Amino acid sequence: MKNTDKKSKGRLSTVVVMVLATCVVMGLLTSSTIKLVSSAYLYKDSLSQIPVIGEHIANIVDQLPTQAPTQAPTQAPTQAPTKAPDTTKAPDTTKAPETTKAPEATKAPETTKAPETESTTSSAQLLKQNQAILKTYNDVVSGAKMSSGRPGFTKATYRSLKWDFWGKLWFGNVASNNPEYFVSEDAAKASPVVVSKGVANTELCIPNKLYASLLDDGNAKAVEEAIKSATKEDLGDGTAKITIVLNDEANPAPIGVNDKKASSFTSKMFPVITAEEFRIGMDNNDVDNVSLNYTDCTVELVYVIATGDIVSLKQTSTYVADVQMGSLTGAGTVTETSEYYNFIY
Repeated sequence: MKNTDKKSKGRLSTVVVMVLATCVVMGLLTSSTIKLVSSAYLYKDSLSQIPVIGEHIANIVDQLPTQAPTQAPTQAPTQAPTKAPDTTKAPDTTKAPETTKAPEATKAPETTKAPETESTTSSAQLLKQNQAILKTYNDVVSGAKMSSGRPGFTKATYRSLKWDFWGKLWFGNVASNNPEYFVSEDAAKASPVVVSKGVANTELCIPNKLYASLLDDGNAKAVEEAIKSATKEDLGDGTAKITIVLNDEANPAPIGVNDKKASSFTSKMFPVITAEEFRIGMDNNDVDNVSLNYTDCTVELVYVIATGDIVSLKQTSTYVADVQMGSLTGAGTVTETSEYYNFIY
């Protein structure tokens, strides 16, 4: 019986020792381990009465003070690697480019505003260029109208009308009701106006006037107000082409037969009609209001550089007729083109 108790006590001590040894080796100094060790301390006298357990407990207790140094190395490496990224934060400290904002510092050209200075200079030069081109146009065309050797030429004028969805209510029959005004290009060129040489050609450009335009090329303010763009191109065969485009103008006033001045810049270079004339042409008493907006009126002149003789001239005027009837509105666009060709000097 004593041998059996001794074997049981031996197995029990072995288990206790194995548990404690495992905790020591693996560094698992948890609260449960400490409690277990404390219990060993408290009951070591009782347990030590068992020879085998007493011997093992004595060995373990003797080793306990040496566990503190062994825990530091085991814990430090396990914690240090996990915290290293947090303490170094290399990716966060590389945000220096954002704080320096070097790209924004390169906006010096915007503060110098050099482009605006150049634009101002270019605008002044462009205005002088437009004035010079207009002067050449006036000299060439007025010379053909006023000189003693007035040239003969052929003229074809034609018009087209387009409208928006609601405009069909008013413009659908306008062209057919005004066939003498809305002449097709084919019909106009099939029966052109032929002006004989030496005749006072009031048919050239502005009707009933012996000048190319009333737009004064020497008046910078007037030129700036009227001209959107002006170009002069050397065609390489001894001729040049001038193209002048006017700014938009609403309801320009036409020049009367006896008028020597024009209140509208469009009518200084192009024949125009009034909104009332267009309303009458519509022949619709239900129309309450009509407004005409002339847009991108253009002249294209080809002439001989050496002599100033006209080779060809083309005038294109476009106006949008805005019509109102009650709460309904509609728009129709009229394009009028006059071509002058076959000049004979």
